[in-house]
Amino acid sequence: MPGGSFFKSTAVRLAIIYSSLFVVSYLGANVIAYQMVLAYLDERLDAAVMERYREIESAFRARGLPGAVGMIESHGPAISGQETIYTLRDAAGGVVAGNADLPRGPDGFFDLPTGAREDGTAGYKIFRGRLGGNELAVGISEGDTEQLASIVLVSFGWTTAIVFALALAGAAVLRYRARSRIFELSQTAHAIGHGELSRRLPVSPRMDEIDVLSSEVNVALARLEASVASLKQVTTDIAHDLKTPVGRAFLALDDALQLESLDDVKEAVGGALQELSALAATFDALLRIAQIESGSRTARFAQVDLADLVRDMYETYEVIASEEGHALDLDLPEEKLEIRGDPDLVRQMLANLLANAVRHTPAGSRACIRLSRRPEGVALEVTDDGPGIPQAERARVLERFYRLEKSRTTVGSGLGLSMVKAICDLHDARIELADNAPGLMVRIVFKSTGAASA
Repeated sequence: MPGGSFFKSTAVRLAIIYSSLFVVSYLGANVIAYQMVLAYLDERLDAAVMERYREIESAFRARGLPGAVGMIESHGPAISGQETIYTLRDAAGGVVAGNADLPRGPDGFFDLPTGAREDGTAGYKIFRGRLGGNELAVGISEGDTEQLASIVLVSFGWTTAIVFALALAGAAVLRYRARSRIFELSQTAHAIGHGELSRRLPVSPRMDEIDVLSSEVNVALARLEASVASLKQVTTDIAHDLKTPVGRAFLALDDALQLESLDDVKEAVGGALQELSALAATFDALLRIAQIESGSRTARFAQVDLADLVRDMYETYEVIASEEGHALDLDLPEEKLEIRGDPDLVRQMLANLLANAVRHTPAGSRACIRLSRRPEGVALEVTDDGPGIPQAERARVLERFYRLEKSRTTVGSGLGLSMVKAICDLHDARIELADNAPGLMVRIVFKSTGAASA
């Protein structure tokens, strides 16, 4: 599997996208936190400036101008660039005391930006107010505040860089792990694409998203393998079972060419037409089974009163069974039993079961249609007292074209029970073949959709 570009890897791109979203949100949070820190530091600086101003204002109130001058001069020099600066002017505007010549202006807070003083020190937060007729300006250096804000900003930058670097490292690890898994999946998919339908995608015990997808694909592959195997079997069965009637029709027509009597020719052609008619019926049954298995008939589903449907079918087949020398019984409950399904297909299913019960049992046999409610749904049973089906072959008789050896001499294509199975699957019904002791019992359990009613 080619390595490919690092940044073209899906894992890497997803990692970068999520990391970028995280970094952007992290930066946004940092900006908000930085502004909150600056606001807090600014409030603390304002409080410190006002504290110094209140000290001088209290001295002025207590001892007048000399008291204010004495308070200003009592503050010794501080570290250069971090000291407190003062300017006390009299009513004429002259500087009476202080260690700086701050400009005049309106009262209140204002900032003296960095570099505004000749020594190029940091900026100052200044408050200007009135002491009687005098003007007092007090300022404190913003150097510590600016330094702390710079440290916070640098720390935010470094943490952002570290987060993004770790995200890229994680992307590399994810790419390596994802590439290994995808390579294994690709190899398996390649083998499946080249006909190895028995292969399955690997599934780890973690059951992450890829494992869940692989499990679903494996289920689909199992169904595909079964469908292909069934298709191969059907193809073989068609070739085997239809070869004989085609050969008989060919021989009948070939014999007709050699005959001179018109009546003999008609008889030979009639035999060939009978064989071809049986072939047409077989293909029609195959097409109907394919249509049923495709699920396209579910559009015709409706609420069906199964008791009424069974009663109608009994009235029709009771006469047919009697003519064939068989007896047909009916056992129905008084309650209304409803299912959701295609009524025509349910009739076809019951017709196939009754035809089998009559066709594969000796004269004088008795069959019965029984309908009952069970905890799991509505059960439809067709029983007979004929030879039955060996247990080892009960599953196989539901396959296309499969016929018991003792049934080879009877009329039929081996598709009757296959159609019954297809109709059951379409209706999400369960079919069971069991021993009727003697004979065969076929039980079909539908999911009930209607409430029982007397």
